[in-house]
Amino acid sequence: MAVTLQNPIIPGMQGGGDGDRLSNLPEHILHHIFSFLETIDVVRASAVSKKWRYFWVSMPYLDFNIDAFRSKTEESLLIETAIEKFKEFVSWVLLFQDNSIVIRKFSLCCLNILDDYSIHRWITVVAQRKVQELSLDVFSRVPFQLPPCQSLITLSLGFDSLCILKLPNFAGFSRLKSLHLWMVIFIDSSVLGNFISSCPLLENLNIEQSFFCNFKVFEICSTSLKNLIVHSGDEDDPNGVGDGLGNCEIKIACPRLVSLNFVTPSTWNFCFQDVNSLQKVFIYFYHDPKHATAEECRCVLSKILEGLRNVTALKLSMGFFMFLYQEIVNPKFFSTSFNNLKSLTLMVCMNLDKQAIINFLNLSPNLQALTIYFGQCPWSECLKIPDMDISCLTFHLKMVRLHDFEGRANELELVRFLLKNGQVLQKLSISWLESVKIRRKIIRRIVQLPRSSSNVSLEPNSKMYGIDFFSYEH
Repeated sequence: MAVTLQNPIIPGMQGGGDGDRLSNLPEHILHHIFSFLETIDVVRASAVSKKWRYFWVSMPYLDFNIDAFRSKTEESLLIETAIEKFKEFVSWVLLFQDNSIVIRKFSLCCLNILDDYSIHRWITVVAQRKVQELSLDVFSRVPFQLPPCQSLITLSLGFDSLCILKLPNFAGFSRLKSLHLWMVIFIDSSVLGNFISSCPLLENLNIEQSFFCNFKVFEICSTSLKNLIVHSGDEDDPNGVGDGLGNCEIKIACPRLVSLNFVTPSTWNFCFQDVNSLQKVFIYFYHDPKHATAEECRCVLSKILEGLRNVTALKLSMGFFMFLYQEIVNPKFFSTSFNNLKSLTLMVCMNLDKQAIINFLNLSPNLQALTIYFGQCPWSECLKIPDMDISCLTFHLKMVRLHDFEGRANELELVRFLLKNGQVLQKLSISWLESVKIRRKIIRRIVQLPRSSSNVSLEPNSKMYGIDFFSYEH
């Protein structure tokens, strides 16, 4: 690595003194303390104490962010100049550090750099130094190639704009446990599937805002995977790529999988195999089943819900619930019971889904917590829900949370039903849609409703607004 820079000029490096008791701490403790700083600040600290003069040379945590070269005193610095100073600094540190030191973590944020060669050169250097955690937030004009790195345990790779990721077709990440990809385009389903399968220790896989070009099958097969998050692109993709899963079958076969979070705008064709360890599930899709036949809806439900029958926490979107509405209102076609389910979160349209909600409660005999988000629906006539004995309402349901509440007749009827039949209910909380102006009037109606549980606490005046359905922890 040829670098002409002899000693980079870094603002704030003037100082002196012999330090304090901090300097006498063991080196590994100092490394941990300084790991919370960017590398430029660690280098600046060399001016504080003689003992720290070459401390940065052995620092196993390296964090480079180009924003540090355009802050405060350098706000007027041209971006081109800042980029060159940043590249010189990164190269200087990597060149003069002790190469025998294993790099615990290497973080690089340089979205303004268009020089792919420099980025790949730096990654190659840290790979040779057995880097364990690699975090890259970069811009690439060409398909990005991941170099093999047998020492890597955690990899986080994100791009400023959509970028094709070229995955290796060989086992180059034998120790990898966590993989987080952001704004990636996958062009070959078999390569992605083979890469996941070739990581024998992979436990956490997170793919966000990414696109799968014309996938026919998206298969995730892993004997080690425990947590899976897939948030594909928006339905109205400005790049015209789509998420590529419109005609795709999602196959998940992971015997140790505990948590699944899958968001897609375009498909509902899921198939679960050997997922008996699955505990927490969130499935969100926009697909409207209005053109689907009853047989197609039955097929969707049987393939998905049969694989989820052992979960303890379940969160379903309105699009998913529309499928439930097609069949769950006819219980003779729906035999799956969720005997382990303790927490259920739903986004619903009360005009359509009211009876489906009741039937779902019937299928969840041990449910303890129910959370409902009310979607925006046109006005419709309110139909009374017949009072009935439901096992979870009689013995287990203790907490009900209602979000985006407007106080419409259908919503109030659901509140009446839950209060009247929830014999062990302890708390019913309501967070309002912010536009609702007649809350006091609605609250007066709610507190006058009959209730079966003498211990229930009503909280109809929660000041929480806009609690995001996606981020809500069920």
